[in-house]
Amino acid sequence: MKVAIVLFDVNLKEFDLSDSYIITCDRGTLNAINSGIKPDLAIGDFDSIDKAEFELVRKNSKALIQLNPIKDKTDVEEAFIKALEMTEDITIYGGIQGKRIEHFLSIISLFNKDMKLRIVDNNSLIFKIDNKFQFKKEDYSKYKFVSFFLDKEGDITLDGFYYDLSNKHIDKSYSSLLVSNRMVKDNLIIDINVPTLVIMSKLDNKNNLE
Repeated sequence: MKVAIVLFDVNLKEFDLSDSYIITCDRGTLNAINSGIKPDLAIGDFDSIDKAEFELVRKNSKALIQLNPIKDKTDVEEAFIKALEMTEDITIYGGIQGKRIEHFLSIISLFNKDMKLRIVDNNSLIFKIDNKFQFKKEDYSKYKFVSFFLDKEGDITLDGFYYDLSNKHIDKSYSSLLVSNRMVKDNLIIDINVPTLVIMSKLDNKNNLE
């Protein structure tokens, strides 16, 4: 079973969610409904929508959980907990861009709970690996840049990239050596000995920082 957690800041028309159980968070419910998707579960405190919008949410959601706005967890974390009760195959759609950087960081922290989590929007894909990862360039052909962020110091080998590395020891989580790399060969290998966040991004013609 796959679970899709839908937020508000993503164009869902680029994705096929037909085989997923749909959980929507707060204003993400309106995003789903406006995209022709009827959520299996809408969850949130819904403090970002008005009464008319909430009525639309209530009528178009198969199930609804309204949270107290005074709570210990974010709406996304509550949705993630519900998703984990069903599966480990979870994708969060949205939450990468936007003006609330603290919310993005809180979503990133969910990787501490589930290594199989994926976060995706219309520009980026984020996932985590903890050992050797082999893949084909064609499977990620829409992405131009790939960066790596280690949980702690460790060793990494990159094969098939513009900047290859051979068993390079990285002594901190962030290293300029691991930012804005590119996939070159058809078959690629990432070999690491510590959990590592992988971030793939498309080309941004307006703000292309390398």
